[in-house]
Amino acid sequence: MGQVEQAIENLAKAICESREYVRYQKIREIVHEDPQLEKKIHAYRRDNYKVQNTKDSAALLELADRLERENVEFRKNPNVNEYLDAELSFCRLFQRINWAIVSKIDFDLGFELDD
Repeated sequence: MGQVEQAIENLAKAICESREYVRYQKIREIVHEDPQLEKKIHAYRRDNYKVQNTKDSAALLELADRLERENVEFRKNPNVNEYLDAELSFCRLFQRINWAIVSKIDFDLGFELDD
C-alpha cells in the first residue's frame, strides 16, 4: 500500500473513532428504530437543504421562517435535536478535514466558479 493509501486508511480509522462519528452513529441507530421519526427527520433535512441552496434571496428569509415555524414542536423532540446536532458536528469535522487538506495543496483550476 502506498503512502497516500495508508494515510487515507489512517484518516478513515481516526474519523470512525472520533467523538463526532461515534455520537452520530449512536443517535442514528436510536432514530432508525422509529421509522416515522426517521422519515420526518429526513424530510426536515431535505427541506432545510432546499432553503440553504435557494438562489432567490427574496424568498430565502420567508422559506427559512416558514421552515422554523412549521417545525417548532418537531424540534422539541430530544432525539430530533440530538440527531441534527450530531449530524452538524460530524459535517463540521469533514469541513475541518477538507480545509486542512485543501489549505496545504497548491492546485489551480484555472477558472473561477460562478455561483
